[in-house]
Amino acid sequence: MIKFFRRIRQRLLTENKFSKYLIYAVGEIILVVIGILIALQINNWNETRKIEVVEKEILNVLLADLNSAKGFSAEYIRSEENYLHVLETILHNDSIKTIVGDHDKTRKYFNKAFWDFEIKIPVINTYSDLKNAGKIAIVQNDSIRDRLSILEANIYNLDKLIQDRMNVHQIRIDEICVENINFLQLLKYRMPNYNISVGPRNDYIEIMSDPKVRNLMGIKSVLTAEALGYRKDLHNEIESIIRLIGSELNEN
Repeated sequence: MIKFFRRIRQRLLTENKFSKYLIYAVGEIILVVIGILIALQINNWNETRKIEVVEKEILNVLLADLNSAKGFSAEYIRSEENYLHVLETILHNDSIKTIVGDHDKTRKYFNKAFWDFEIKIPVINTYSDLKNAGKIAIVQNDSIRDRLSILEANIYNLDKLIQDRMNVHQIRIDEICVENINFLQLLKYRMPNYNISVGPRNDYIEIMSDPKVRNLMGIKSVLTAEALGYRKDLHNEIESIIRLIGSELNEN
């Protein structure tokens, strides 16, 4: 092809057809420019395809991560609901009487009420890694990026509430275990093989008639209900992003 154009140029010059040669030169320049533009377009297309492949891989990993977080989130919600049920049971004058007749059930309920609370939160490592590496822009769907930002805010708010609840529990709720009950009874329930003398049984109806104990357990109930609400909001957000990513992958 190069030899062909060279022969045309030489013939036009030898025939002294300068105007035709000028037109030919302009045409050749245009062809070269078009060739360069085509090459650039192909290169851009290849780069775009590479980015799309990387984005698809990231979305698939993120989707798996979110589905895992969804499972843990559902588990933590059930845990909070269980805590809230236990607290409501021991704070109600009628329902508390339904459990105190069963020694094992009583220890189970009050061990959970006085000692336990859910501290775990779902973790989405893929999003954290993308953000820390400054690669979140690889996800080109604006809706997905926006929802991920909202998800991050929900996780932060839930974590802050969990930390606040933990502080309240350590500062105030633990007082019950020290001042108002024989905690060794609950310890023996948690560690049945622990070789200790547990002492007298607790009179939980009398303990729960103490205004201070009732108030502290009421505070724990409020914090647990609030945490449950935050967890449900986070769970809904996870499900929303899963649907968005699923639609994006199906479209591609």
